[in-house]
Amino acid sequence: MVKVELAKEFPLFENFTEKELQEISRYLDYQVFEKDEVLFEEGDPGDKIFFIVKGRVGLYRPDPFGKPVKVAVSEEGTPLGELSFFSSRLHSSKGVALKETHALILTKEDYEKLKKEDPQLAIKLLEEISKIIAERLKEMNKKFVDTTCFIWGGPKK
Repeated sequence: MVKVELAKEFPLFENFTEKELQEISRYLDYQVFEKDEVLFEEGDPGDKIFFIVKGRVGLYRPDPFGKPVKVAVSEEGTPLGELSFFSSRLHSSKGVALKETHALILTKEDYEKLKKEDPQLAIKLLEEISKIIAERLKEMNKKFVDTTCFIWGGPKK
């Protein structure tokens, strides 16, 4: 029942009915990561999506000298690892808990089961994750355009 209650608090699941939350919770694991615990390494298979319920995760890439540099932070209420998961790619960064972090986890194996056993629910989950990915892409595009305009002095008239 804990997973259902945690899913209720997670923004991605806000449009899910009680019945859908109970059903999807069957496919989710729950894990607590201690501060500084590694969720995944750069180069690990993207075989899990982490739904950060509480806590923060830093994403690190090595600089040219091999020193880890924090490139992003995933806060509570956000999914993490979804791009590697759906593209079947390796993680491009290392994920480390910046403080105690609670996560619901969907494995590739459980997602495949969900698709077979309840395709409509799998589609709904995919649509909700797609909305988040689309918003992130819009933010990145805006930052790119803003940076480009700053560097090149704005649009030409």
